[in-house]
Order: sequence, then structure tokens, then C-alpha cells
Amino acid sequence: MKKLTTSVLVVVLTSTFAIASGQKRDTVKTTEIGEVIMTGAMNRKMKLDAQTSTAAVVSKEKLTQAGAPNAIAALASKVPGLTINKTNSSIDGTYDIKIRGTRTLTGSTSPLIVIDGVISSMTIFQSLPSDMIESVTTLLGLQGAALYGSQGVNGAIIITTKKGSGSRKPRISFNSNVEFDNVAFTPKRQQKYGQGWYGDRIHVENGSWGPAFSDPAYAGQQVAIGVPFYDVNGDGFIFVNSDGDVPAADAASSVFAPFAPRKKDNAKEFFQTGLNLNNTLTITGGSEGAYAGLSINRQDREFIVADDKLKKTSVMFNGGFKMGKLSLDGTVTYINRSISTTSSDLYTNLLQSSPEVPITDFKNSPHPYGWTMYYQNPYWTINNVRNNSKVDILNGTISLGYKINDHISLVNTGSAQITSTDVLNYNNGYSAANARPLVSNINKVGVLGAITSSLSQSNAISRYFYNDLMANLNYDLTKDINFKLTLGYNVQQTESKTTSVSGTGIKIPGIYQYWNLSNVTIPYNLNNRRFTDNKYAFFANMDLSYKDYLFVNGTARYENTSKLLHSDKNVASDADYFYYSGGVSFMPLKAFNVESDILSRLVVKGSYTRVGNDPVNVFGIEDTVVLGTGYPFSSSLPLSFVNNQTPTDTNIRPEIVTSNDVSIGLGFLKNRITLDASFYIQTTKDLITNQTTSSASGIRFTPVNIGDIRNKGMEVTLGATPIKGNDFSWDLNLGWSINRTKVIELANGQDEVNLSTGGYAGIYAIKGEEFPMLKATAYMRDDQGRIIINPDNGNPYITNNYVNFGRVTPNYTLALNTNFKYKNFGLYAVLEYRNGGKLYSGAMQGLAFSGSLEQSAEYDRTQGGYVIPNSVYMNAAGQYVENTSIKSGGESYGDLPDYYGSVYSRIGENFIMSGTAFRVRELGISYALGADTARSIGLTGLSFSVYARNPFYKFAKENRGYVDPEASFTTGNISGISNSNQYPSTRTVGFTTTINF
Repeated sequence: MKKLTTSVLVVVLTSTFAIASGQKRDTVKTTEIGEVIMTGAMNRKMKLDAQTSTAAVVSKEKLTQAGAPNAIAALASKVPGLTINKTNSSIDGTYDIKIRGTRTLTGSTSPLIVIDGVISSMTIFQSLPSDMIESVTTLLGLQGAALYGSQGVNGAIIITTKKGSGSRKPRISFNSNVEFDNVAFTPKRQQKYGQGWYGDRIHVENGSWGPAFSDPAYAGQQVAIGVPFYDVNGDGFIFVNSDGDVPAADAASSVFAPFAPRKKDNAKEFFQTGLNLNNTLTITGGSEGAYAGLSINRQDREFIVADDKLKKTSVMFNGGFKMGKLSLDGTVTYINRSISTTSSDLYTNLLQSSPEVPITDFKNSPHPYGWTMYYQNPYWTINNVRNNSKVDILNGTISLGYKINDHISLVNTGSAQITSTDVLNYNNGYSAANARPLVSNINKVGVLGAITSSLSQSNAISRYFYNDLMANLNYDLTKDINFKLTLGYNVQQTESKTTSVSGTGIKIPGIYQYWNLSNVTIPYNLNNRRFTDNKYAFFANMDLSYKDYLFVNGTARYENTSKLLHSDKNVASDADYFYYSGGVSFMPLKAFNVESDILSRLVVKGSYTRVGNDPVNVFGIEDTVVLGTGYPFSSSLPLSFVNNQTPTDTNIRPEIVTSNDVSIGLGFLKNRITLDASFYIQTTKDLITNQTTSSASGIRFTPVNIGDIRNKGMEVTLGATPIKGNDFSWDLNLGWSINRTKVIELANGQDEVNLSTGGYAGIYAIKGEEFPMLKATAYMRDDQGRIIINPDNGNPYITNNYVNFGRVTPNYTLALNTNFKYKNFGLYAVLEYRNGGKLYSGAMQGLAFSGSLEQSAEYDRTQGGYVIPNSVYMNAAGQYVENTSIKSGGESYGDLPDYYGSVYSRIGENFIMSGTAFRVRELGISYALGADTARSIGLTGLSFSVYARNPFYKFAKENRGYVDPEASFTTGNISGISNSNQYPSTRTVGFTTTINF
């Protein structure tokens, strides 16, 4: 990885020489970076250098260049300080987005999403196709998002969608993407031992604890694997042997394969090539003072798991006009998305298979069990376990403006978003006892486990209403001083209702209705809730500019939230809070009329922000009760209530975040080289954490205001245009970022808080340490760091407490974006390198149990276990003695499965690795037809491109495909831990055609 960093720096330095030698050939004017127009808070348009806080703009060309399936994926690695992790490679993907780390422990870490000036949601953002977007502005500095109050505490991403043009002649654009997805990697598994347990070959076992592939008793032979497909002799039974080879009576209907590892990884072999079709039609037009536009997108995706499908239709219509002093703009967006998936647990089952099992041969098995009688056949799972969801989103925004005079205007922007979700999940189940023929042992006793049929259904609807009423004042106080002031009132309301039913025992197969269930789940054990959340605020924004080189901005917001207002007026609560910010941007070269061929741009910015955050549940501070469960309550007795076990302190206050941000921007050689650096320190006071209490009180924990964290970091962006001529141009952008969060204080009496629960590893906030930290069970060691074992059985001692293994976030991130253009051809690439950080792999932990772990096959299993390197034991004199002969894992093959399953797999330390990773995120080549040629065939433009996403990767040496460093079982602060049922990452190859009329 050090070589990679050096290589990148060599490229940059070499580029500088190319610039110096190529100046005379430069015939194209270079656009100054400071002249880029960005969209800020409350839809304010301004030059990038006039913004007093750090921001970055990504154009539509950069968003669409590699055909990303959604706008979130298109942003990855394009903005330093903006971290986008695809935590799960499911059919629709899940993303964790952070701007400059985290400012809270228990609240949301996601940035605010603003679309066309109105607060929106991450769901809408992810549903937007990239080619429906004009530009994306990321407000990195907190002062840039302070006008949004508590909702902007994590920064903001401002999306501007494409608008209709003012051209009288309609413009039509059609963009079509065809993509193919394939599994990038699967965990490396041992290739020396076959199916079985305790050293014996067992045709229906779920592990790789069988004989070696070199064992002369089986080597090279065709062996029967798994449950036979049918009853060969017609006696009404299909015989299996849970202790050896398949009985001869039905062996003929078994799957046969050589007793040798398959040439291709059998888990990877299971996955198909995914297909993604993405088409967008855009029609725009208008006349002077009026415009209209229509975009229609259709996406059909077949996942790498058969029958997992996504269908999405997005329609967006926008238009507007100006009539005298009146202006009207509006947008209506409708998104329909339907997804059908099976259970991702099938991936865990795939990884448990031994290397010789031909998994794909079990596609036509009539049983729910395939190569093993313990885990479901993934093909049965695909056909019988389905999770179906349909989501309809309707979003309408209208902005009405009235210009009172040349200096004063009024704008009212309102938005309504309605989201309807319909979920139907079912498992058809399997009655093993009633199956005919019966799968049994040689004594004709059924051996397969029953699978309980089940059904769950839910319907949810949420409504979000948003309105801004603003008065804008714009005055030239003097010839050189411009004054702008915005005064506004904002109101928001969120309503949500969920109704759900579930149960087990589907009576009539194929009818998925709750009345067709034998056992209906008690409703209060399900999600059946309603709530309303209200928020209103008064806000002000002031901009002062002196000539074209000094800009001052100030914001203030008075906010009221219903979450912090108690319904009982006799209970003290305070829902009103005041936030503010101030910033300045200064351009010395313009101020002092300095003209230089070397230094062409210099801007210095500084800002201070104070804003709040309220990570409190709706009704959290209310004195509520909950329905009781368990003894002495039961479903047959009248409903009973118990006190809430997690009450929120009624006097709770918002977390207060203060931020100091300084940045500098430099341009050299007419901005052919640019350098931007930002430094920030953000402190959160009144941190809301969960304070634990004595179990005798009946309370598990109480969220209270005790705790502080400090978040600091920097971003450096180096841009260069080594060559820019009529026929050939080359530009590159190198971004480096670092972020550190430290826990200063926690709740009274607590030195640490566990943000995750269960398992052998967890994510912790530790007083005085960086955050978030990965802790896990570990080997017990002596003062010299040597592993202590039990001399009686060789088992290593395991620590009683979790051990700290380090921060999960990287030491730093380096991203390179580069574009080459030669005449009508283009070549682009996006590369990223993340250094350090710790990860825990649940998939690797599962391999230890099944005998698939590479480490478990590095020695001769027939001789038992191994001597742990650098291990010691305590002798009779109480001294630690070097261990040279005592094996861990026993003296025979029969001891190993129990050792790895119950000892080795319980030591989380074994499955922790470095998160260092290099990947090529995007790589592509494009060709655009010349304007004259396009016109000759009746078009205004025609272009083609071939691209790849994630075509290459390189992880830390110890990470042999066990986990993608981006993966996590959830989003937010609990990152760095992955589960065994998370699908492998994919690489994509695609083709794009764009036609303009």
C-alpha cells in the first residue's frame, strides 16, 4: 500500500512538469474553480469561493459516467470527507453515509438530504437515478448546513434535479444502461479435507471435517453426496446414513462427484450473473419565462441470486413560469419500487459446504435439504422463502414567489411526501413426518427436521409535510457593499402508521392471508404503532459582500420540537432552542490587486457554528407504560401493563454541537493546479447516552444528558490539469482526508458504552479513547504477551472481558479521480485507498465451526491439533513455562470439530483483521459522435461508453476475502462488524448509450 501512495504522488509531480512544458500548446480557457456555482442552504445560489464554509460540487457528468444504479453510489470517492460505504450488497443495497465522521453516539449519523430546496429523505435520494440530477453539493462544513438547525447537524447534501430548458424547441434525451453483475470474491476456504465429521466421510454432514482428499480410501473416486433425490427401490423410503456413506438402496439417485476440491469455488459457483437494465427518457422545453421537463426512468434488475428481482419506475415532472412579479416553480415525483428476495441466510449455508460438493447439482432436488440434512438447500429456499415489498412514493413541491420591488421578494415553498409500503413475507414450510417417500435412516425413522411455515404482513404509510415562508431582502448599501437578508418561518410534520400481522402454520398452501394461519401472533408483539412529530422554527440568514473578495455570512435559528415537549404542563420540559453560526471568506489577491502568473487564486475561510441534535424517540420523555409479556401475563388473560423499562429523562436537552472550521484554497498557473485544505474541530456537549441502573429498579437504562465527544480532522484536495488543448486534455483530482473522534466524557459511573449487543465482538464508546472502538473476546496472555493455555487439555484461556483491538474507522482515506479526453474519446477512473481500521468477520467465524477455515488445514488433522505459537502454561511453581508440546485441539482428529466449534470460534480475536483496502471504484471509456456527424443523421448528440464498477480490489494480507472493509450488519456508529449472511460484494460491467434529439 505504501507503494501505491508513492505512485500516486509521482503521477502528481510528473503532471506538474507536463504543465510547465505544455503551456504554449494550451489553447483552451480554463474555468476557475472559484467561479463554480453551488447551491447552498435554502436553495441559495453562490460562487463556491463565496461560500463561507467548506463545500464541494459534483457535476452531472461525474455522477453519470459509470452508470451507477442510484445517486448515492455515484457520489462514492468523489468528495473528500464524505464517506459512503455500501454496507450490504443486497439487490437494492444499503449505504452508510457520513460527513466528517460522527457527532453523536445514539443519534443518526446520516447527513440531511435536500432536494430542490426542500428537506427530503435518504430513501428518495437512493431512488433517484443519477441522470435525473443536475448537480450535487456536499456541505462539508457545519456552518453551511446550520440554517437547517438540528436537522443539519450531520452536514447536508443538496441535490438539484434537472429542469426544463428555456428552448422553444423540445429537447429529447434517451439514456440506456445494460449492466452485468458478478461476485467479486468469496471467503477463502481450505481445500484439503472433504465432507464429514470427526475424520469420517459422511454424505449428509454440514462440515468439512472429513478425510483428506489425498486419503487412498476415497481419493479420485466418485462419491455419493447429500440426500438422494428419489426412492429407487419403491419401498416408500429414501435412506440416508448420518454416520457414513449413503445406503446402497437409494444411492443411484444421489448426486455423485469426485472426492476432490472443485476447480471453481462452489459457493461462488452458485451465484448467477446479475442483469440490470436502466433506461431514462427526458423531455424538456419551454419559452422565455416558462419551462417544463419530464423524466421517466425504468430499472429492472435481476440479482446474482436467482429470482431476486427489483423493478423500479421513477417519473418526475417539473415546470415553472414568470409572469410580471409572480413566479411559480413546481416538481412532482412518483417512485414505484417492488422487490422480491429470498432469505440471505442461504449464503451462510453455502459457506458451510465442503470443497467437493457440486452445489448447483442440487437445483432440482425435490427436498428442502440438499448436500446436508441439517441446512436448507438454497434452491428450496429461493422457491419457498420470499420477502416481497412494494413501495410507492409521491412527492410534490411547489414554490411561489412574488417580487415586491427590486429589493424585496417573498417566497413560499411547500412540499408533501406520502410513502406507502406493503410487505408480505412467507415461508411455505415442510412437514418432514408427512413427506412421502419418507427420508429416514436404515431403521425407517424420519431424520429430516420440519420447517415451520410462517407468514408476516405489514402495511405502513407515512406523510411528511414541509413549508418555508421566506422574505428575501437584497440591497446595495454602498457602491461596494451588498447586503442580503432572508427571514423565514419553517414548519414540518411527520405522521406514521404501521399495521402488521403474522403467525405460523399456513393451512392451505399458497394462500398468504392471516386468516389462513393456525397460530396468529399476538398483535402487541408486532409493530402496530402510530405517531406524529411536529417541528417549527424561525430562521434568518445574512450575507454581506464587499466588492468581490470579502464575504460574511451569519445564520440564526429558533427551533421547537414536539419530541422535547411534555404533554403534562406540570412537568418541566423545554422544547425551544436557539442555534447560530457565522463565517467569513476572504480573497487577498483580489483585495490587493495582485496579479501573478504563479499564484492565481487565494481564498481563506473561517466559520463558527453552534447547532443542536435531538436523538430522542417520539413519546420518549412521556411517562408511558408498555404491554406486559411473560409470567404472570399471557395471551389468554386480560391485557396488563408494566412501567417503561427505558424511560427518557423528562429534562433531557438536545446535544449541542459547536464547530470551528478553517480552510484555504490556492490556485497556481492560472488554476491549472489547485490546492484546497480544510481543518475542523467539532465538540458535542450534553451527549445523550444510556445510563444503566440497578436491575432491582425495574429499569434497564435511561437516556440522559451526560457525555462529551470531540471530532476533528482535515481534508486536502489537489487538483491538476496537466494537459488541456483542443484535441487532448487530462485532469485529475487527488483527495486526502483524516478524521478522529474522541470520547471525552460518558454517563456517571460509566467508562464505556456498548453500542452493539451479543456475539464475541462489539462496538464501544470508551472514555478517553477514540471512537468507535472494536472490542472482542481474546486470548488470555501473560506479561510478555504470550498466550496462556490449560496444560490439562491444551485449550487457551479466554479473557472474561472484551479486549480493545482499535478503532474501526480508517487512519486516512485517499481518492483519485482522473479523466482523459482525446478528440471524441474519453477515459476516466476513480480509485480509492483506505488505510487501517479494524474489522470483525462473522463469515470467518462461521468457517471455524464447519472446518472450512484455512488455518485448520495447515497441519495433518489425523494427528490431532497443534501447538499454539508463543504459548505458555503455568507449572506447579506458579511460573509460566514455554509450551513446546501440548497441543490445542487434542491428540486425534476426533477432537478437532469440538475444539474449533466451542473454543476457537469463541475467541473474537481470531476473526479481527485490518480494514486497509485499495479499490478501483470506476473505470470506463466513452465515445461521442461529432456534432456535425450527429446532425447529419438527425440527432443533436450520440455517445457510447463501456465501464466497470469495482473491477479491481486489494485488501490487507490477512483478509482473504473474509469481509469487504465497507460491509457492516447495520449503519450508523455500529460499523466494522459483518455477519455471515451478508452477500458477497459484486463487480459490474456495463454499457451506456445516450441519444439526444
